[in-house]
Amino acid sequence: MAAVVLLSGCAGPVSDDDAVGVAPYQVSSVPFDSLADFVAQRPIIATGKVVAVNESAYEVPVDPEGEGNIAGEGPEIYGTVSFKVDGVIKGDVKPGGTLTVVYLSGKWNRADKKGGRIAYTHEKMANVQQADSKLKSPAELGNTTFAIFAAPKPASLPVQAADLCVAGIATVDSTGQLVFAGEPPFVAGTRAAVKLDDVKAAVA
Repeated sequence: MAAVVLLSGCAGPVSDDDAVGVAPYQVSSVPFDSLADFVAQRPIIATGKVVAVNESAYEVPVDPEGEGNIAGEGPEIYGTVSFKVDGVIKGDVKPGGTLTVVYLSGKWNRADKKGGRIAYTHEKMANVQQADSKLKSPAELGNTTFAIFAAPKPASLPVQAADLCVAGIATVDSTGQLVFAGEPPFVAGTRAAVKLDDVKAAVA
């Protein structure tokens, strides 16, 4: 079973509709009170390894009235990262299936006659991005295991594709520790030691 998720979650108890096009977990400065609160708002939680990436999976027009948009920019580019699911903690996905994450990866620079790309580096996406904000290849990521936290697609998502969701990710190290690129979305002001087993317990 294939699922698609947008890598734009939220840090606080706000709707996922408000999270579209925003760096993961940064919609609110107020994190979830607990890991249990966070996982309760993610109907799909799975682990998997990256098997494919696409820098320019979707293009959508730039809203000239949108915050941060300036003349000469556009369209917006949404890239994808596909995971082969190793395990399912919660939700309607199957081990061995493919789960594809969609994220806002940049814009085309119309002012650049060479067709330059204005790339975005999301703090919370550093686990799958290079220093220049381009996606790492599956070979570069090797056997890295990721925890994926997904929720249904908000109606406001501009990418026209079926079965989309919003999501956030963390790497899982050899001890089961979750490693977010920035501060975890469920702990205020600290990088608490949260393990995959803690997530499973919170779901149970």
